[in-house]
Amino acid sequence: MDIEILYKKIGTYDEKLDCLYTGYLVYPDIPIYEIKQDKDYFIPLIEKHFFKVDDLKKGDLLILQFYNGFHFGIYAENDKFFHCCSKHKLRLSELRKYKKNLVGIYRCQK
Repeated sequence: MDIEILYKKIGTYDEKLDCLYTGYLVYPDIPIYEIKQDKDYFIPLIEKHFFKVDDLKKGDLLILQFYNGFHFGIYAENDKFFHCCSKHKLRLSELRKYKKNLVGIYRCQK
C-alpha cells in the first residue's frame, strides 16, 4: 500500500474509474470492476480483498452513501480522507463532514 501516491495525484481524475480511482491508486493489484450503484454487486467484490472493521487506520477503504448512490474513499489520517469525482477531482477532505454518510470501513487483507 502506497498512500503517498494520493498526495502526488491530488487534482487528477480518471473517468473510467470514477470515485474508485483512489482505491486503484493505492491498491493497484485489485482487479478493475464495473462501477454499479448496487450494494449487492460491489460489497461481495470488496470483501474478496478487504474485510470490514470498526476502527480507522491509514489506507482503509471508506464507503459512503449519498442521495445519488455510493461513493468510495481512502482514509489518510487525522480525520482526513481522499476521494474524487468528476466535479472535484482527487482531493483531501475532512471525514467529520461526511460521518453521517459513512456506511462501511474496510481494510485490505494483504
